[in-house]
Amino acid sequence: MRTRRTRSMTLRRKALQRDNFICQKCKIEDKTGKILEVHHIIPLYVQEKDELDNLITLCNDCHHFAPDKPDDFVEYMKEEMTGTFTIFMKSLEKVRKEHPELFDIK
Repeated sequence: MRTRRTRSMTLRRKALQRDNFICQKCKIEDKTGKILEVHHIIPLYVQEKDELDNLITLCNDCHHFAPDKPDDFVEYMKEEMTGTFTIFMKSLEKVRKEHPELFDIK
């Protein structure tokens, strides 16, 4: 009998291979697969669809910021990203908006 972990690792490998070990958001390539993760486009808690066509390869940074709502995810994927630095700049913008007091220089 296949366990959920076995099934997930098999699907993970298939998704990484299908996507050529490239983050589909920022296009970072990692043939080792160490910084790549597999994201469920429609989360499992919404629809138990643990299938290859519901998976996408993202680097760990892009995966961290990927929204769970499918419509939000589609919009997220449309935003241009060029890699980890772009993600860092977007994160900095978010912190600056949410905590402007951290950037007050007196």
